[in-house]
Amino acid sequence: MIARITLCFAACLAWINASFALAETLNLGTLNEGIRGQMRVFQPLLTYLETDLEDAGITEVRLVVHPSAELMAAAIARKEVDIFIDSPLVVAKVAQLSGGTPFLRNWKGGHAGYYSVIFTHVNSGITALEELRGKRIALEDRDSSSGFIVPAHILLQSGLRLKKLRAPGAAHSGEEVGYFLTYNDKNTMFAVASGRADAGATNQMNYLDLMEARPNDFRLLAISEQFPRSVLMHRPGMSKAQLNSLRQSLTSMSSHQKGRDVLNTFQNSSGFDEFAAGSKYTFAPIFEILQDLEDAGIK
Repeated sequence: MIARITLCFAACLAWINASFALAETLNLGTLNEGIRGQMRVFQPLLTYLETDLEDAGITEVRLVVHPSAELMAAAIARKEVDIFIDSPLVVAKVAQLSGGTPFLRNWKGGHAGYYSVIFTHVNSGITALEELRGKRIALEDRDSSSGFIVPAHILLQSGLRLKKLRAPGAAHSGEEVGYFLTYNDKNTMFAVASGRADAGATNQMNYLDLMEARPNDFRLLAISEQFPRSVLMHRPGMSKAQLNSLRQSLTSMSSHQKGRDVLNTFQNSSGFDEFAAGSKYTFAPIFEILQDLEDAGIK
């Protein structure tokens, strides 16, 4: 009798140990200055994934927030972040630093792709990019795809050189385009509207809203090629089984009402899907943009 109890206890202990061995935490990362606001955005998705990935051994899904691409890449390298979600140029930057791989597209705001635009106020008298030489442009921040990385590349491709200004009102002379950071799209648009900047950069959706509100006040100077709206990247070394389970969970969300309800609360997304042309083909020109900026001393 004692032998049977001992055997039963050993079997139960082995089952418990196996369960704990399978139990894992999945960490999702994004860039932001604070975690509270991001938790309100991500919590429904985190809860959904915890339930849906339970059979895959995931018992907890957590959000990790860092303020810069460099800090996020370091966290990924330490395996503190498994999945990173952000705009495409930022994901590419983090992928270069961490060895991660972009693998899914997020239809953020119901859009598969978006554009970066450079615009000016009609009163500036500027009608072409070349006329920004020696002028000021308002850019969002260095980890913004549409508000910094893409427009900076557009300016470089147009033969213009950039110089960072210490402040919006700092003295500026010479041939370079002086840029200052606004850290917010609304601040960028206000800087152009108020004349503090001769031009600014944002995404086409913000620009269309601006044109709807003030249709005769602004002029479009340049528009980029289309880029994926939002991208998911996985860290190197993530198990294929876990990654496949996550991919299946995310790409199937839009096929049922519960998933669609969660997507609606998460960045008003309409779903996750694969890159139509494949990840490598989609990101080849994006990595080239980052290389061009690095060669120009802009990181």
